[in-house]
Amino acid sequence: MEEWTIQRDAFDVMEMMQAAGVPAGVVQNAEDLFKDPQLNHRGHFKCLVHAEMGPYHIATAPFTLSRCDNKPLSPAPLFGEHTEKVLKEFLGLSDDQIAELVVDEVLT
Repeated sequence: MEEWTIQRDAFDVMEMMQAAGVPAGVVQNAEDLFKDPQLNHRGHFKCLVHAEMGPYHIATAPFTLSRCDNKPLSPAPLFGEHTEKVLKEFLGLSDDQIAELVVDEVLT
């Protein structure tokens, strides 16, 4: 089998096998996946810009939802990036309370 397949393009082998009724698919590496026309058409990879890493691509969910966008909206946060927002908006702490936590070295 190896001698036969190694001389042929993987997609050609897949198509020949499928035409013969054999369930077959190409094993793809990351470079192949980025070039895949179906994944690109579906917007499967989304480019995000991270504060330290810069632009990078992320694979999104392999399905779409009819009533909401299930694609990532932002890159992973930096350590402590949203601490102040969480303390203020979700926990209701004041600026003075947050400053006290910093002085007490609870927050860095």
